[in-house]
Amino acid sequence: MLRPPGGGSAITLVTWFDTMSPGSQRGTVLGCDDIEHTAADLRARGLSFFEDAIQVAPWGRWLTFPDPDGNAWVLQETNREFTR
Repeated sequence: MLRPPGGGSAITLVTWFDTMSPGSQRGTVLGCDDIEHTAADLRARGLSFFEDAIQVAPWGRWLTFPDPDGNAWVLQETNREFTR
């Protein structure tokens, strides 16, 4: 993960998307403070997630969803202890 000093945005470099077609994107992360609230709001607006249950890891919790162009996005609530 790359984050400039004092910067709020970060970029993570990965190699596991070898099946992505040129011009597509996967894994762009949209951060939120409360994933349950944000996911409920997005579902109420018609957004469908790939999974029903929130995924959990030591660094945070997330859900993934498609956009109309076939790209995949990540909604993530970062574990604040992990980022300190």
